[in-house]
Amino acid sequence: MKKTDRRVVVIVRETRLKAVLESQNTLSQARFYINSLGGDFGEYEKEHRQYNESVQIARKNMEGLGKLQILDRKYLPNFIFAPDDVVVIIGQDGLVANTLKYLDGQPVIGVNPDAGRWDGVLLPFLPGDLAKILKETMADKRKVKEVTMAKASVQNGQELLAVNDFFIGQRTHVSARYVIKHGGVKEPQSSSGVIVSTGLGSTGWMKSVIAGASRISASVIGRPYGGQQENEALMEKDDAVECMPMAAAAAPASFQGAPEETLCADSLAPVPPVATVSAVADRSSFLRRRLLRQKKSYGISELSGVIGKWGSTELLFAVREPFPSKTTGTNLVFGKISEDEPLRIESLMGENGVIFSDGMESDFIVFNSGAEAVITLADKCGHIVV
Repeated sequence: MKKTDRRVVVIVRETRLKAVLESQNTLSQARFYINSLGGDFGEYEKEHRQYNESVQIARKNMEGLGKLQILDRKYLPNFIFAPDDVVVIIGQDGLVANTLKYLDGQPVIGVNPDAGRWDGVLLPFLPGDLAKILKETMADKRKVKEVTMAKASVQNGQELLAVNDFFIGQRTHVSARYVIKHGGVKEPQSSSGVIVSTGLGSTGWMKSVIAGASRISASVIGRPYGGQQENEALMEKDDAVECMPMAAAAAPASFQGAPEETLCADSLAPVPPVATVSAVADRSSFLRRRLLRQKKSYGISELSGVIGKWGSTELLFAVREPFPSKTTGTNLVFGKISEDEPLRIESLMGENGVIFSDGMESDFIVFNSGAEAVITLADKCGHIVV
């Protein structure tokens, strides 16, 4: 097959203006609707005009280089891609992520239609670049980065892929109930849901989860809701929860009279009281050493191999707003997922339990009582031209 005989599938999306026009029927009614809500209709028009101009420039640059087929994003789930297709996506980043799930190794060229408006992490090229980039891609002369994807599967055979992240929980803003299982440990929980992120998605939703948790942790001193968690007994393991002795000898001299403590992998030992003002510095050092032990016991002290790494062979999971109670725990709230150590979640939700990926709430797996999801790395990965 000649290079120019290969099909080039161009994925486009509707603009905000087009979406409003479909619901309001006329331009004047759409203008009134947006302005009445306090929006800037002129901004909608500029965005719409810029996007359409970029699509036209892109098409002109690709003429004669392959059989062009323009495809609206809404038809992606039912479209059949050929093995030798080249896929051109005219932004935003979310459109690239959503498209990758429907591909099987085809190279993807991300085009930023409005560089002044969108950062375009997955959109390294401009419409005017396409003639050169497409020729080099068809000749296999462009570098391609692999993108690891995550897979969620339940026992009835349903599967869902994620390029950025999964959400597991309630489709409404109420608490999700489930049993989380990881690393030989399981725990009943009540939370706002569980986020699972790929290396690519780690700079999105997961970044905000980590940022919020770290700032809260830095701002809250001690345990405002009590000492040892009342629900530690909820943690179950094949043998026992491993604990690590923390002798008083490891503490500063000002604490030498304190009884021996035990630092469990799932909790922090109580902090010895400050005897004198002069002991504050020693206490601070003691707390830092204790925190290092705690990080080591969790096994999550270094995330540089995942954060921002598109081809990372590990995923991250985080529990949103876990609630401690007599029947629910808050110990197993963050960790890494690998091929050898998947994440399992058993639903305890009577209704409205869901698993969806990449922010697409309309495309989901029903996840109610009796279902158990296994989250691991997908068998395939995406290929983005850079």
